[in-house]
Amino acid sequence: MERDVWNDDIKVDEVLMRTTVTIDDVLYRQALELADANMKKSDLFQEAIKTLIRIQTAKRVVALGGTMPDMADTPLHRLMPE
Repeated sequence: MERDVWNDDIKVDEVLMRTTVTIDDVLYRQALELADANMKKSDLFQEAIKTLIRIQTAKRVVALGGTMPDMADTPLHRLMPE
């Protein structure tokens, strides 16, 4: 199944995948306590995966620090789509 979704300010085609996971009960309960009260399980896992991607991407960017001293500065904020 494909659907169009908005992820941050970028429109992407998302392919949905159904899967079964085994997860630690205590870890899952902690996540539920921190999540919005009405959050669906699938949304909880999508947020967890997005967070992992952001953290790992940031670690890779930090690891590159100083390797391209002549690179132009990157804008701090994205421009909003028109």
